[in-house]
Amino acid sequence: MKTRMKYLARSGVAWWILVLGCGLVVNISSAAESKDDDNHNPTGCRNVGYNFSLKVLHLYPGEVGARQSLYFIFNQLHEPINLYQLRDNEKLRNLYLNHSIAPQQWSVFATGEKELKFTCTINARGSNYGDIVDCADSIRVCEYNHVIFGLNNRGNYWLINSYTRNAAVNAVVHYGIIPAQ
Repeated sequence: MKTRMKYLARSGVAWWILVLGCGLVVNISSAAESKDDDNHNPTGCRNVGYNFSLKVLHLYPGEVGARQSLYFIFNQLHEPINLYQLRDNEKLRNLYLNHSIAPQQWSVFATGEKELKFTCTINARGSNYGDIVDCADSIRVCEYNHVIFGLNNRGNYWLINSYTRNAAVNAVVHYGIIPAQ
């Protein structure tokens, strides 16, 4: 038995078991705290570059910083919410940027357009698009207005579907986009 303990101590296995055990305890306690804290804006994400008017979300990426911006959008509802892009006649050749966000989750949208508008709906029986809800009451938005994009990451697209706040920030960095303050 003593020789096994000496072998484990020399090989570092006991140390790794101790580290993993402590990590699980910290991870479990931080998961309970982060569930309540997940609806706050990520660090450096500011309440600029958008407004709500007549139940519609208006995004203005170039208003406060660089034209190519990154928006974090949080679904405050306890049911999925759909964002449908409202377009003018001049943008007929572009693809729609419609999107769904899971309940109490974050989504990330990158854009370089001058202005974008979205209406918010929730699923309803007998309706293809759902019932319209007030975006101001249903979602929370913040913008990283000084973002460093690689040349291959520019454009208009939903980067993250439905993640927790920390997972969304980590995924953005993983894609090679640096959300600077």
